[in-house]
Amino acid sequence: MRVSDIVFDLLLLGIFIPSIAGFIMGRPVFVSYAYSDSMTPTINRWDVFFINPLSKGEVGDIIVFNLSGKWTVHRVYAITTEGYITKGDNNIATDQQDNKNPPVKRDQIIGKVITIGGRPIKIPKIGKYLQSKNSHYLAVGLALVGGAILGVGGEKERKRRKRRRKVIDTSVIYVLMATLLAIGIVFTASMSWREIGITYASTLAGGQKEGWYLPGTTFSENITVKNYAKIPMVFIVEGKVVNREAFKLSGEEERNIKVTIHVPEETRIYTESVKVYSYYPILPTSVIDRLHDENAYLPLLIEGLLVFAGLIMLKPFLGEPEYIPLRRF
Repeated sequence: MRVSDIVFDLLLLGIFIPSIAGFIMGRPVFVSYAYSDSMTPTINRWDVFFINPLSKGEVGDIIVFNLSGKWTVHRVYAITTEGYITKGDNNIATDQQDNKNPPVKRDQIIGKVITIGGRPIKIPKIGKYLQSKNSHYLAVGLALVGGAILGVGGEKERKRRKRRRKVIDTSVIYVLMATLLAIGIVFTASMSWREIGITYASTLAGGQKEGWYLPGTTFSENITVKNYAKIPMVFIVEGKVVNREAFKLSGEEERNIKVTIHVPEETRIYTESVKVYSYYPILPTSVIDRLHDENAYLPLLIEGLLVFAGLIMLKPFLGEPEYIPLRRF
């Protein structure tokens, strides 16, 4: 086996594992699909497209971001000091027109759609099957296919081992795979964090339009926190306009959170935000809540370590370690 083969397999796992985990989490990582016609004809409904998570995009690029709790794929129309102004190619107005939504902040963007010659790389209509009720079977199928591809390659190498010197312990590769899986879990959970913005106006014409309130008054409304994942998740909601809550939601379950806002005396447009953190239910909700109090990333770090430790403990049950030959590039 060449060094390049090992690097390629690990790279493949580094993309494959987070993508499957992201699918189960309901959070795009490297691959996603459009569920509306807002980007037609550039990206049609149900078209699968690919994401570069290392780029936040520039004016003219197509980005994937969280807009009021929903994953959205739209083009960057402009960039201001307050954030990104976005627009669907098939929409007349921007997402922010008439203060319908606040500008998109950089931390709401998960990546840029990969294009060649200005055209997105896409697979038509596949997304229709990904959003069906039985879509989790497709995820499992993709995992099995990926595993089979890696397995076939490994079997071919095993047949040639006798004539080559043994230099690499498979335990090392197993540890690297366990590390990638743990990192993938932490990555998909942390990148699912989001902010829900509430935009309103303090104005003497309060009550004449939706979202207009008299200075000095108080109003309440509900925001919806939804678990887009296929599995249960623990959520922590906090912000100065909500009471901090920690709770568990089943797959695709949602919960209404009451928001109370005291309208400032100064007349202008305001935006308040509610932060939503999500964690795997590996630890009890109360423990996650206490750890989150110390640092938002601390529960993720401990859960990642627990996953890694669990995989390492399984290693002895997989048989004795083997050795595979190593050839240079």
